[in-house]
Amino acid sequence: AAAAAAAAAAASASASEFDELMSDRLPDINTKLDFDEAKAEWKRAAVTDINGQYISVCGSGYENLEPLGPGIGLWFRTLKSLALYFFLMTLLMAFVIYNAVYLYYNEDSDMDEDTMEVLARVTTGVVATTSQDKTVQGWDMRLVMLVISCLDVFAILCFLIMIAHLKRRQDAYVEENDDAVVSLPDYSVVVWGIPKDADEDSLITHFSQFGELADCVVVRDLGKVMGPRIRRAGQLDVLKNMKIQAAAFEIKKQKRALKVQLKRIDRQKKRVEKTNVKIEKKLDEGFDTVCAFMTFDEPEGRAACVDAFNEQWSCCHKQELLYRGKHKLRIKPAPEASDILWENVLRKNACAQLTRKFISFLVILVLCAAAVGVLVYAKDAASNAAPAVSCATVEPSDLDPAPALHCSAIWDLAGEDAYNDPTSQARLAIDKFVDNVALDACANYISGAEWILPMDAYGADGFAAAQNDALPAETEPWLGGFMSESYADECAALTCKKCYCVSSVDVTSMIMDYFAGSSADSANFCKEIYDQMVLETSVLLGTIVMTTLTNMILMSSAQVFSKFERHKTISATETNCAKYTFAALLVNQAIVPVVIYSYIEALDGFPVLFQGQYGDLETAWYNKVMVTIISTAIVNIVAFPLGAALPNIAAAVSRFVFGCCAPSQKKLNEIYTPAEFSLAKRYGQMLCGLFYSIIFLCAAPPLAPAAAVLFFAMYITDKWLLLKFSKRPPMYDHKLNAFFLKTAPYAAWTHLALACWAFGYYEIPSFIVDPGGLAGKVGVDASVVTSATGDGGDVDLSGKPAQFDFMARLVRANALVPFVMFLIVTVALFFAGLVENIASVFGNACVGEEKVDEVPPFSDLIFAGDVRYDEPTKEGELNNKLSGLRSYRLEDNPEYMKLFPEVLSADGTGGTRERPATPANKAPVAQNMV
Repeated sequence: AAAAAAAAAAASASASEFDELMSDRLPDINTKLDFDEAKAEWKRAAVTDINGQYISVCGSGYENLEPLGPGIGLWFRTLKSLALYFFLMTLLMAFVIYNAVYLYYNEDSDMDEDTMEVLARVTTGVVATTSQDKTVQGWDMRLVMLVISCLDVFAILCFLIMIAHLKRRQDAYVEENDDAVVSLPDYSVVVWGIPKDADEDSLITHFSQFGELADCVVVRDLGKVMGPRIRRAGQLDVLKNMKIQAAAFEIKKQKRALKVQLKRIDRQKKRVEKTNVKIEKKLDEGFDTVCAFMTFDEPEGRAACVDAFNEQWSCCHKQELLYRGKHKLRIKPAPEASDILWENVLRKNACAQLTRKFISFLVILVLCAAAVGVLVYAKDAASNAAPAVSCATVEPSDLDPAPALHCSAIWDLAGEDAYNDPTSQARLAIDKFVDNVALDACANYISGAEWILPMDAYGADGFAAAQNDALPAETEPWLGGFMSESYADECAALTCKKCYCVSSVDVTSMIMDYFAGSSADSANFCKEIYDQMVLETSVLLGTIVMTTLTNMILMSSAQVFSKFERHKTISATETNCAKYTFAALLVNQAIVPVVIYSYIEALDGFPVLFQGQYGDLETAWYNKVMVTIISTAIVNIVAFPLGAALPNIAAAVSRFVFGCCAPSQKKLNEIYTPAEFSLAKRYGQMLCGLFYSIIFLCAAPPLAPAAAVLFFAMYITDKWLLLKFSKRPPMYDHKLNAFFLKTAPYAAWTHLALACWAFGYYEIPSFIVDPGGLAGKVGVDASVVTSATGDGGDVDLSGKPAQFDFMARLVRANALVPFVMFLIVTVALFFAGLVENIASVFGNACVGEEKVDEVPPFSDLIFAGDVRYDEPTKEGELNNKLSGLRSYRLEDNPEYMKLFPEVLSADGTGGTRERPATPANKAPVAQNMV
């Protein structure tokens, strides 16, 4: 028996992992869990320093993070720079916020608690609403707004300078990091455009003209077989867990459970065998070449190769650089070997790539449409709101100018106790007007938040009773009230009723009235007003919640569809995921509210978009759009960092609760596996937060402190997650950060365009710069108002210019300042894009000589696993330790070894199992296993 057991153990040890899993033998398991082993596995995968020790969160700096790759170091540098920038801008915007608060709350203010939402009271909307021409210390509002406009442009100028500085720092940092770390890309190039039958020997001969080669790897289209291999790896993992469970049943002598489990194992083996057949079929089809990695022994050889191909024009190739005398090759910098996604290595198929991109775009567009639906409902709810008139301006007061509407003189609701007296003549009369109001006409009689049409002629003692007697009964058609050709009386009635209900009724009665009966009940005079107020508040909160949930769905979808597009490297996949995440979040959080609530006359009747209530940046626009964006920005301060932390927190709780109950050591080790640290979603979130903060900063200064807190929270949270809960990330390059730096200036450009529009609003006090009389008169014209006090129909008395009367805005100094900066930035971005496009057309002929890295010859490098690898480099000597993988061969990438159980021994270590000779068009055994 002992001999038989020893023979079985020897057979198991010599068998491959695949053979062992497909055999009838059950594994030997230890029912006692080894937590030390699990923690050791965690430490091997986690982020540690060169000595294998954990890195302190509080005591670590950039020097501790930079060995993780340039991408990680740049991420934390960028977050810290953005947090610092927005902190300084918060100090700058403090004056702007203080000015808005003073205008709203000073004792002479013409605004009250109902004029604007709380968050809107610290926006530019306050200046667009009030009629005050003096501010703090009696300063002229025109001068103050000119200063604010200049401060806004200065903030954007600082932002552009910061981006330029970060670009220089990125280039310097990448160069320093590249000099400090020796890796395969220092010696290698990737060659595209090789024919399907290219081979190592001919490629080595061709590229030896630039220097001695240390390695040549011809990459074949492994993608078509890697898919089935990945699927088989998952099936084998399930099979392994089943066999471990069966072994546990055997030890516990649970015969019935063991019998059922063995049947399940047999069914799983059949699934594996079916997948094996597909793999073998793919192997028999053969493989074509896709590209080749050429690794030179000296960095000078790589530089000479790159320079030779860069010196030729894309349309004119030198004869000596043509492969086999006819094939035009393209040379690109080689990525890190660990960056390659071998399952996506296929010969280029433009049609398939475009199809996948189209499907990804279409699905994400459909998800964004869900957010549009939520805001369309919110817009419809807001369309029934009463006119945005300050209740401080509907009764006689010492305000200058004097209020034009005297509600109590026309409908004396308070004097007749209309709330409690259903027989009040004022109450009966005003309800008839309110029932027949046309809300879209009310804007004609409002400027800012003030009623501008004088209605003194309609107020007198007993006027409400007299008009009530003259008004038609409820069953009779409405004849237009006492201003039969205009909706001014109906709009004034709704304004007066709203102000009475929110100002003259105590809070307890408001609450009781809201929950009691229906608005049709005679005892519920104010219920419809309260219903509308509650509906608007509920819709606003619901919009914020739905936007947050939609953000989470969009981020997950961006990650899924970036993988679906099958990019060849992790970096390209992550960059694409960052683009999708950024675009989807920005559309959902910032663009959708604008296009849903805004109204463009030229697009009247266009489905859904630009069919809102607001044709300009008026009071109600700030109350809806800017409150929504500011609220979402505040939620993101918690949602973005918490969303990144929650999976790690949940995993930590799972380890604490279920670790002691793990059914096997394998499961325990899996529980103690650190989480992935992905930069893609993080860059998408960061760019989204940056864009809406920069774009709307001119309209909503509180976005500056919100952004400062957001980026600081992301910095602290990500550093904590990386060093405490995450596995060592891949060696990210600087591409994600380069995408951020390339995109960020367009946030400034959009901001300046919006600043011209916001600061050029006709109600905002401004100096006029119009020596040639280019723009017509705008604003309330007293003579027009006086002539319209009679029953003259629905004439727009606000004096607002035509919607796209650009000159009416640009002659205002407030708008002229950002417009000049807008022109400068537009020209700069145009020429930068032009130079980039010209370079892409003519190739790299204008690029300077390739930099030669100061690294030793490849043949002198020490690889990981060598006993000398952990020895410190002597002072004055070049670093001769290779970071990352040792070659571009698939068998040197441990992440893919699990896909080849045929060459792994049963204990999981690498084996040397030979395979039969393969045809010429199949990948050799010693190079890129298939």
